[in-house]
Formats: sequence, structure tokens, C-alpha cells
Amino acid sequence: MLENDGLTQSMSRVGHCIDNGPVESFQGFIKDMAKVLFAYEEAAEIIYRTYEYYIYRYPQKRFHGKTANQVRQEALTANTPEQYPIAPNRRIERFWEGIEKSKAKHQAQAQQ
Repeated sequence: MLENDGLTQSMSRVGHCIDNGPVESFQGFIKDMAKVLFAYEEAAEIIYRTYEYYIYRYPQKRFHGKTANQVRQEALTANTPEQYPIAPNRRIERFWEGIEKSKAKHQAQAQQ
């Protein structure tokens, strides 16, 4: 069905779905929207307008009120671009802490 519509199956990186889950979800939504709700041209226009809004018009708190395009333009012209670190996500940190604890537990059991 995907091939008939010129679409390809998207794949997650094994073991790292928490990293790209939002993108996978968005891609699934776009595919559903393109297939069910709109003709291809309409869906493409909606996607383009959405990206345009978030890149050129949506000021982000993380960028101190600048848009993504403003930050990109500043970075392209600066010798040392300003850094905009991503705020820590405690939920993801706890997830990886749990993974490390599980690994340590299995290693301890294997040594016994």
C-alpha cells in the first residue's frame, strides 16, 4: 500500500525509540493525513505551511524568543555561534538510569 502511494516505511533505531518517538509519531500522522484526509497536493501544502510557521514565525523560549531561522542566520554569520542547550528532561534521564541499573544487575548475576 505504501509503495502504491510513493511512500516508504520509516524505521526506528533499535533500542533508541525514546529519542525519535516524536518524529516517528509525526511522520505517521502525516502519512495518515495524506492518505485519508487530503489529496496529496493539499497535504503537501499543509505540511509546507506548518514547517514554515515553526521555522520562520514561531519564537521559541529555548532560543530566548528568537525563531529557528533567526538562530540559524546568526550561526551562519558568527565566528562562534551562540549555544542554546536543550533543557534536561528528567523523565528521559530516569529511563536511562533504569537501563544502567538493569545492565548492572544482569552483569552481577552473570558473574555469580
